[in-house]
Amino acid sequence: MIDKREKRESREKKIIAQAIRLLADTGFLDMRMADVADATGYSMGTIYSHFESKEDMIVACAFTLCLDEKRLFDDIYVQAIPEIEKIITLAQCSWLISMQQPELIEIDSLSLMPSVWRRATPHRAESLNLLHVELADTLFRIVLSTIENGINGHQHLDAAAREELATHLTHGMWGLCVGLSSTAQSGYARSLCPKDKDQTYHHFTTNYTRFLKGYGWDEQDPAAVFERCLNIAKQCINETTWFALNARKAS
Repeated sequence: MIDKREKRESREKKIIAQAIRLLADTGFLDMRMADVADATGYSMGTIYSHFESKEDMIVACAFTLCLDEKRLFDDIYVQAIPEIEKIITLAQCSWLISMQQPELIEIDSLSLMPSVWRRATPHRAESLNLLHVELADTLFRIVLSTIENGINGHQHLDAAAREELATHLTHGMWGLCVGLSSTAQSGYARSLCPKDKDQTYHHFTTNYTRFLKGYGWDEQDPAAVFERCLNIAKQCINETTWFALNARKAS
């Protein structure tokens, strides 16, 4: 027999799923709480019994999407591939999701805006923050292992220096991913391409290759590595609930 707590959790998951679809289709500014009520068949009172505001709801949606990101991170972390390829696979996942599901990335980005999370209930904002910390820790461990075993020129560093370098590399790789994805979405990257060919992915792999080589990656055929990691990234993404292509329609 389903108790009240389980019933409430099930109802909240349904509300969040419909809210993600609406946010992805209409955007944060145009979506109304009444739209969520209509989509779920619940009353406005029921919706507000779960979420105090639209901002509270978007943080809950971002948390759900972040659980998908955690699944990606965990799947890649246990892959039987070199650590440097785990970094590249994570970058490929970020690129693919940004290109194929930019509206979902927007939900996550909006949830981090101070004007949004300050209006969310504290427990939701804190839960999302802790999940982001967990993801960052997983990424940091992969990067640190890469510095110790997968790239050259850092063997002389002591533990503290390696950790500092790992922090810089982690921040740099995410910044590069976000920047290149945003540039491609804006159309600026395509404006630099021949009219008959979209080279935005080439811009991504070229910049990322040079970034990693700057940290000591010595690879003779980086294109082959990126292609191999791209295939792994696609497989991992297709195991998620929301980021797989057409997942919103099927879920």
